[in-house]
Amino acid sequence: MQAVITSATEWSHDVVVSLTRSRSLTQENRELREQVDRLEAEKLQLHAYYLENKELKDALGFVIAGDAKGVPARAIGRSSSPGGTMLTVKSLDGRTIEAGNMVRTQKGLLGRVVTAQKTVGEVLLVSHTDHAVPGVVQRSGDQGMVYSLESSDYTEPLLQMEKLRGEADVRVGDIIVTSAISEMYPPNVPIGVVIRLQTAPASSRTLRAVIKPAADLGKIDYVLVVRGAR
Repeated sequence: MQAVITSATEWSHDVVVSLTRSRSLTQENRELREQVDRLEAEKLQLHAYYLENKELKDALGFVIAGDAKGVPARAIGRSSSPGGTMLTVKSLDGRTIEAGNMVRTQKGLLGRVVTAQKTVGEVLLVSHTDHAVPGVVQRSGDQGMVYSLESSDYTEPLLQMEKLRGEADVRVGDIIVTSAISEMYPPNVPIGVVIRLQTAPASSRTLRAVIKPAADLGKIDYVLVVRGAR
């Protein structure tokens, strides 16, 4: 009888141990699954960061790491004003954006920040009628002022460079860059390329160069906001 009781007790103990181990294994499996899920989520997030960073570098074409002046930003909206379209940009790394900052893409000048609040800025584009910048013909050094071109002859936003002397050395295909005399922008930032030459309406002795902007004003995504450009 004692042997039977002992055997039953041992069996009960084994059952309890087995159940305890089973519960423990179930808990461990649950925790492992949760850990795997977290790791998968982190992996996906890291991959998303990688793709965004690659897209950012591909779009800007700049080495932005450790750049104290260049603030990577992204266009988050557009708004209309009497003189044209305004662009809203937001800093991607948390650094502040300030009024007067230059804004550009890999290809060239976009404009300047006119109002800012911490990491968000409103950009006056080069195609806006209120925007003007001293430009220089990169090949010859001839200078003039670059403005928005308002004309029903063109469907895309274009610029014009005026105050060019009649004997100015400027040709179709010439690249126009920012001039060193600009108070807003650093020199040698691409503005656009000359696509047509005309006699300026105000005077037959001056030329007007019609310019296609270097930056694609219709497809703006990632930009670089340059603080303290001048």
